[in-house]
Amino acid sequence: MISIILLSTFSLMFYNQGQLNILLMLLIFTSILPFYYRYENRKPRAREIVVLAVTIALCVSSRVLFIITPAFKPMCAMIIIVSLVFGKEFGFLCGSMSAVISNIFFGQGPWTPYQMMALALIGLISGCFMDKEYNQSKVFLLLSGILSGVFYSMLLDIWTVLSIDQTILWSRYIAILIASLPTTLIYCISNVIFLWVLTPILMRKLTRVRIKYEF
Repeated sequence: MISIILLSTFSLMFYNQGQLNILLMLLIFTSILPFYYRYENRKPRAREIVVLAVTIALCVSSRVLFIITPAFKPMCAMIIIVSLVFGKEFGFLCGSMSAVISNIFFGQGPWTPYQMMALALIGLISGCFMDKEYNQSKVFLLLSGILSGVFYSMLLDIWTVLSIDQTILWSRYIAILIASLPTTLIYCISNVIFLWVLTPILMRKLTRVRIKYEF
């Protein structure tokens, strides 16, 4: 918390010196680290690490398989499904790690921390609905797909604004949001389609794994 407050203060101090993007990236990494520390500090069992690694590999593979369709990918939907089965912490780790690992194939850059935070928060929020009786309903999956697509696009567009001249302008941010509506729409549609198709299959398989290995 101290480091986040200090970085936030420095962000304000260096706002007019072209360093805001770098400071925001550091702020994102600092916000993610406690989750990694908490997971490592409780000394997870080997079976947990293996299952986490496999689910991350599945999410990364799903993005790579759809490399020819830039925005139409199942990775976000799969992170949501994994989070619904294994919970908030698992979803946060799966989302953040899937972003950085898949970018080994798609290219790392200053946008990577924003992707990590966006997918991590999608996993974290989705995990809040773990074991809810309605988490496989069409309406819930529809809302999850749309809201996650919009949230992902809005967070990534912050980097788009900063990449121009390191300055945040609300007018420019709104203009970029409007210009990116077609891409955001594809995000939402792909999330909904893949959630409807994959949830009945993956939820059953992953729930069996969770019960078998006593998560």
